[in-house]
Amino acid sequence: MSGSSEPRLSQLLRLAAIAEGTTLLLLVLVGVPLKHMLGIGEVTRWLGPIHGFAFLFYIWAVINELAKTDLPRGWIWPAIGFSFVPGGTFWFYRHSLVPRG
Repeated sequence: MSGSSEPRLSQLLRLAAIAEGTTLLLLVLVGVPLKHMLGIGEVTRWLGPIHGFAFLFYIWAVINELAKTDLPRGWIWPAIGFSFVPGGTFWFYRHSLVPRG
């Protein structure tokens, strides 16, 4: 045991947060500008479904984390809400309940 009373978030949630955050940033910062500024829509046709899968994986990981740990039930709402903000899952995972030090 680490001696800390704070819950530790799982590696599964970490992986899901990185996948969701990365694909959303790529979609918003690369795909959408290419589509609307240069008329290259192929990028969003590929990134859209990949991000959709990553988003669903993240939601599943959040629900899984809540079911397997003693996290407060209200934790789910910011966890899901931050997934709608580009880079939000990175921030949420890092600052939510991961012990410092």
